[in-house]
Amino acid sequence: MRKLAFLFLFVGASLTPAFCQEGPIQILGKHFKTSEEFTLKVADAMPESDYDFKLTPAQMSFREQMIHLSQGLDYILSGLSGEKPNPPKPSSKSKSDTEAFIRSSYERAIARISNLTPEQLHKSYTSEEGTMTGIDLVLMALDHSTHHRASAEMYLRAKGITPPTYEF
Repeated sequence: MRKLAFLFLFVGASLTPAFCQEGPIQILGKHFKTSEEFTLKVADAMPESDYDFKLTPAQMSFREQMIHLSQGLDYILSGLSGEKPNPPKPSSKSKSDTEAFIRSSYERAIARISNLTPEQLHKSYTSEEGTMTGIDLVLMALDHSTHHRASAEMYLRAKGITPPTYEF
């Protein structure tokens, strides 16, 4: 079903002037760049003194949400190159190092995506989530980051902080 929805998305997009100038890889890269910038705004909105805040004891802290989101990019997209997932970690628990880690994780993801070929987007890959196409992996990475960023926004609200305005 996801493949069919993606097909309709790109068939519809192919009828727009932007698609004539940009292909799927450029469009996906642009969305990851927007996601990076928005994620950094969410990360920056939380004061460093509240980076270890949890909504409930069972949940990840705000910092852990941000790190997990970033590591997920490496973890999910490593399958595109056949690498074994081995996501890096930030150099420290400081807010500035966490934000630098977010930035570097997104930049690696964007570089991976920008180097994909159309064949790699349509090829099937096997991961812990099952067999899926390169398109599925890229969309899963974007969806995963959106999910955890939205969770982080709830942490901001619980602290009385209005999250940055959503960007697409």
